Amino acid sequence: MISQNALHHAEKCRFCWMCRHLCPVQHQTGKELNTPRAKGLLLSMVHKKAQEFDKDMGQAMYECLLCDACTNDCATGYQPPLFIREARTEAVVSEVAPESVMKLIENVETSGNIYGVEKPSYGQDGTDVVVYIGEVAAVKAPEMAKNLLALLAKAGVSAKVLPNEPASGVMLGDLMGYTEEVRKQAEVCARALNETGLPVVVLDSYDAEIMTQKYPEWGCEITAGVTTATAFVAKLLEEKKLSPKAALGTLGACHDDDRLARTFHEFAPVRAMAKAAGYGLTEMFNHEKLAKSCGTAVAYGYMPELVTRIAGGRWDDLTRTDAKAMLVANPETWQCFKLCVPEGYQLVDLFGALL
Repeated sequence: MISQNALHHAEKCRFCWMCRHLCPVQHQTGKELNTPRAKGLLLSMVHKKAQEFDKDMGQAMYECLLCDACTNDCATGYQPPLFIREARTEAVVSEVAPESVMKLIENVETSGNIYGVEKPSYGQDGTDVVVYIGEVAAVKAPEMAKNLLALLAKAGVSAKVLPNEPASGVMLGDLMGYTEEVRKQAEVCARALNETGLPVVVLDSYDAEIMTQKYPEWGCEITAGVTTATAFVAKLLEEKKLSPKAALGTLGACHDDDRLARTFHEFAPVRAMAKAAGYGLTEMFNHEKLAKSCGTAVAYGYMPELVTRIAGGRWDDLTRTDAKAMLVANPETWQCFKLCVPEGYQLVDLFGALL
């Protein structure tokens, strides 16, 4: 089930340890098994029939956030998430994926989202843009979704939200690789968004990534274009359609979420939002393209204790600065950071801070 391209990357990564210091999972567990090199070595052993792809190996492939810090740092252009994602496909097909992972996949199959609940509707009519809320914001960070919509209304933007928003495919893609089931989800989502004829503003950068990176590859491109919510709001600020707030006298630091940082290389918009909200800014260690992950919603779904520790590790980075506020504009980072806010510190939703 593992493609030759993925095996090529695994064979190269198994010899190299140069990205081990960047893995947020390995930082917390201290296990060599959690380095990209070790995962490449495991797949190489399976390919050479020196090891079976068993449940322990399946577990190892899911102890990864697919945060791309390793890829970003690789001087030779190899991509560990490529073979790790395909290994997850193998784990599911071979029935050796962890039970907690299979439960999330079952939730997606029955309810359309990883939470296994009916997704709240934020449906509203509009004529300027269609806002894609995403399942994490809809279920776990509803205030952020409402804040974004209120902010757009304040700026005079007529925003449409689909009453029955389909899944983008990103969650299932992270859980079991880019299988036919994921492509079908993408086609349904793209069709629904394209029928509006409106440009798409996406709240969760994880949804935005699959829409911009994989949809065109699968022949279901968003025809009117995709913009991240952070970039869209920053443009509204630049065009003076939103007014900046007075200085708060509070120092904060922006957390760059994994895919906004390493897929879109988008750093300025969230900082423009923070300054407009009245915050002074400093930077945490490892920011922008080198930003350390705080965890993801899907990873929290199957390894909550480890993701809580990983989020705590990123809070530790903030406490080593003079900042007192963690500034975020992504529902997944909001969900993870909310698990362990240190006493005396604030977690700030920048969309809400601009209202």
